[in-house]
Amino acid sequence: MKVLVIGVAAVCVLAVAEAQLAGSLEDLDLPLKDKIWYENNNNAKRPEASGSYPKGDTYNWDREPSLEPLLTAENERESLEYGLEKLKKLLELLEKMKELGLGLSPESAAYMHQNNFKKSHPFSANVSRQCYLFNAATAYLIQKLNLDPEYATFDLAFQGALIKTNDFCDKSLIREEPTDCKAFKHYRSIDGTCNNLAFPTWGSTFTPLRRVTPSFYSDGVKEFRLAKNGEELPSARLVSSSVNLKRNVESPSISVLYMTFGQFLDHDLDFSPLHKNADGREIPCCPDTLHGDDSMMHPECAPIVIPANDPFYAQFNQTCMEFVRSVGDSSCVWGPREQINEKTSYLDGSAVYGFEQPLVDSLREFEDGLLKFQVTKEGEELVPANTDMTNACNKQEKADIGQFCFRSGDRRLNEQPLLVLLHVVWARHHNQLAKGLKELNPYWSDEKLFQEARRILSAQLQHVTYNEYVSVIFGKKLSSKFNLVPLKGKARTNIYDETVSAGISDVFAGAAFRFGHSQISGSMERMDRTGDVTCSEMSSVFMNPFVIYSKGAVTELIRGEVAQNAGEVDPFFTPQVTGKLFRGDMPFGMDLAAINIQRGRDHGLAPYNRVRMACGLPLITKFKQLRREMDKGVVKSLKKVYK
Repeated sequence: MKVLVIGVAAVCVLAVAEAQLAGSLEDLDLPLKDKIWYENNNNAKRPEASGSYPKGDTYNWDREPSLEPLLTAENERESLEYGLEKLKKLLELLEKMKELGLGLSPESAAYMHQNNFKKSHPFSANVSRQCYLFNAATAYLIQKLNLDPEYATFDLAFQGALIKTNDFCDKSLIREEPTDCKAFKHYRSIDGTCNNLAFPTWGSTFTPLRRVTPSFYSDGVKEFRLAKNGEELPSARLVSSSVNLKRNVESPSISVLYMTFGQFLDHDLDFSPLHKNADGREIPCCPDTLHGDDSMMHPECAPIVIPANDPFYAQFNQTCMEFVRSVGDSSCVWGPREQINEKTSYLDGSAVYGFEQPLVDSLREFEDGLLKFQVTKEGEELVPANTDMTNACNKQEKADIGQFCFRSGDRRLNEQPLLVLLHVVWARHHNQLAKGLKELNPYWSDEKLFQEARRILSAQLQHVTYNEYVSVIFGKKLSSKFNLVPLKGKARTNIYDETVSAGISDVFAGAAFRFGHSQISGSMERMDRTGDVTCSEMSSVFMNPFVIYSKGAVTELIRGEVAQNAGEVDPFFTPQVTGKLFRGDMPFGMDLAAINIQRGRDHGLAPYNRVRMACGLPLITKFKQLRREMDKGVVKSLKKVYK
């Protein structure tokens, strides 16, 4: 439940200036109304309006849903058959791309991004296809009946009878309701089911991200939001290069360890998979990777335009950045696209253990409750090696000397070495707990030792998160207001509300929690016992974790990240991630800030003003009003970029 509060509060905190936090958010009541509330209260008497919406505004959850029957069996079936035909054409395209060998260069940053960092579960590929069918059918239905985007966003889901029939809906691709939650009465499930006994699938794997604010798509279904004048929004790369401040300010009190823990925490809570090719590989989207054949472009491509005069990419003649859209939900309902979360939405240590049984089992020794480790020549215990040479992270020259990338509960752990170290620390801690429990309870089985150690570790991870990470974001006053301060001694709380989903929200995963990207340092420091420091460019260690195998690296890298200051939470992103992300041996890579902006559009996230209104904050009507909320230089840049 607290994870939900973190998410919504973070969204609202980041919608106002730091100087105004105490005053502006004092009256914020959580939880905010969301899509689940709207769907569950469609017949209820509407309570007092929430938020600060203009008079007459109906694009919010306070509106009265229209429940009048609108669809006929004929137009339903026609639309669904259209969607089925579109899916068949997509599958034909995927096979054609496979035959032609269309893909990305293994040397490219986009290849590393799609094939390793965004390596998704095979189940997501099937989910994506069903979602594609229903998105196409919904768009066709809206056009046929001349429905406006608002109706599609809010009310279409209450319509229709044929949509969940076996002719069109594969129910094996929808999260099943557990028949019995008794098995998880003492130990939480691996996949997040049965955490909420009243609604056992809420917050579980492969379920939709929550909508705190309604989705914003230009067609009400899936197309990117447009500007008010009907034109496309400015290029995400143009926004990134224009608004990103050129000055770096380090935090006087927050270390790089704090930034890395935030990354670890994010990987415990959410992962939005991408659409994949027929064989589960990457999808090329830019003209050069398609050899100039637009007919081969995947319909879920949304490549980012790089302006010809770009301050960084122009020297490399780059005019396009690869971008593939996130997988939508497969719940077989009319209405807008909702992205899925492969991970559990609960802070349960899934980054350590995994989110499905086969993965968990592959990480266990099945003896004395222990997790597997590899031991280096120097006697260092590290998480297991991933010896799959098809994995984009592995390098043959490293494999020849017995060094591989790593395996743990989350596939993204190799993104950078300091993240691997946190996986090592928590996995080591699990084994320490299991060994201690074994000493106290020598007759306990392997399973009991494992589950008890997992239970304790999850609780400790939660305590560290709320006591040391969240408290720094919100400060003492807001942490106390939102009941985020861990209780002491025998104190207990009764604030749990089973009617509120603890699922991660799209606006938290897609926007608010990405504030940590501004904390990324331009270098990774390694400090020896005498205090001498050696540095590596951050871009040189992305998907290159092999330094951890060197003698003394674990201790020295942890010592370095504790001593090194993280960047301030501000509009500055280090050039190491705004042009060199996943660059490998290339001189350029991807732009993390541009990807963030494009991902927000992909997910249909609400505009800034709509988020402010949902939080009860006043509407911004002029650029100059933003000076109270943002850096003045940023406001000036925004005014130039946006019409």
